[in-house]
Amino acid sequence: MATSGSMAAEARGYAKVAKELEDSGELEQARALYLKAAKLYNEASKTATETTDRNTQRDLAEHLLLRAQSIRHTEVPPSKKEGRKGNGDESSLSKEDLFLKQVPDVGFADIGGLENVKEEIRKSIIYPFTHKELYKLYGQKAGEGILLYGPPGCGKTMMAKAAAKECGADFISVKTSSIVSKWVGASEKNIKQVFDTARDSERAIIFFDEIDSIAVRRSESEEYAKRVVNELLAQMDGVDTSHDNLLVLAATNEPWAIDPALRRPGRFSKLVFIPEPDLEARIAIFGIQLKKRPIADDVNVKELARITGSYSGADIAAICKEAADIPLGEALRGGEVRKIKMQDFLQAIKQRKPSILSWYISAKDQIMHTGETAAFEDILDKVED
Repeated sequence: MATSGSMAAEARGYAKVAKELEDSGELEQARALYLKAAKLYNEASKTATETTDRNTQRDLAEHLLLRAQSIRHTEVPPSKKEGRKGNGDESSLSKEDLFLKQVPDVGFADIGGLENVKEEIRKSIIYPFTHKELYKLYGQKAGEGILLYGPPGCGKTMMAKAAAKECGADFISVKTSSIVSKWVGASEKNIKQVFDTARDSERAIIFFDEIDSIAVRRSESEEYAKRVVNELLAQMDGVDTSHDNLLVLAATNEPWAIDPALRRPGRFSKLVFIPEPDLEARIAIFGIQLKKRPIADDVNVKELARITGSYSGADIAAICKEAADIPLGEALRGGEVRKIKMQDFLQAIKQRKPSILSWYISAKDQIMHTGETAAFEDILDKVED
C-alpha cells in the first residue's frame, strides 16, 4: 500500500505539471491534474502519522481544489455566463458544465460476454422501465440505484450506456469533477440540478462515473464533502420511479471508499461487480480493435483471447495498438508495408503485463483496512485465486 510520503510526493509531481500546463494555457488538462493532486494529498493526510504533516497535506489538498475550481470559472465562456440565472450567483454552473445528456449508440449486443452482469442490470434497471406494471403487481420497488464496481478499464461506463439504450432512456452522464465547488452550498445545488433535469426527461438514467470522488466516507472527509454526500442521499431518497421515470447508476474503482449510507437498501441497493472480460468478451474486444486494421491470415483471435485471460479491455486495446506499431515502424524506416502478424501480437503481449493485478492487491489491502470483507468477497476471492 502506498505510504503517506509517497502519495504526497506523487501529488507534488502532479501539481508541478498542472502549474506548467496552466501557464501554457492548457487549462482543462491543468484542472484535471490539480484535482488528482488534491485527491492524493487528501489520501496522504489520512495515513500521515504526524499532526503537522496531516494538517499541511489537508491544506494543500484544499488549496489545489480551489485552484482547479478557479480554472473552471476562468474557462467558462461569456455565452454560458449569460445563460445562468440572472441573480449574480457565480456559484451556479451551466448544464453543460455538469453533465452530458445523450442517447447512447451502444447496446448489450455490442458487448461480448458478461451475461450474468447483463442479467443483473436488466433486473435492476431495464425491466423496471419496460415491465413497470409487473413490478407493481408483485410489490417490487423499481429503480433503486445500482453501483457498478471493479478494476479500471473493464467496461463499467460502456455497460451503463448499454443499459440506457436497452430501455430507451436519456443517458445523463454527470461530470463528477464539476460537482464540487468552492462556493458554500453550490455543490449541493449542482447535485439537485442533475436530478431536476432528469425528472424533466420522459425517461432517464443518471450516471455518476468515478462517484468515489464526490461520495467519500463522511467520517473521513472535510465538511464540504459531507454536505455533498448528504445532498446526494436526500436526492436519492426522493426518487420515486413510479412518477419520476428515472434510475440512478454509478461506477467506481473503489467501492469501499464510498460512504456506507449510500450503499444501503433504498439508495445503491445493488452492487454489481464488473470483472475483467471473460473469454467471449475478449474475443469481441479483439474483433472490434482489429476491424479497421490490416490483419495477416495467421492471426488467431481466439488464441489471443485465450492467452490474455488476466487483461482488461483497455489492456487489449493497448496490445492491438502496440502490435500495429511494429509493422508501422518498419514501414516508416523504409521497410516493406505488411499486415500485422500473429508474432507482432505475441511480442506486444510479452511486453505488456496485465494492469489490473496491482488493482486487486491494492483493493484487498483497502478492504481489509475498512473491515468490509463480507461486502466484497468477490474481489477477495479473485485475489486468492
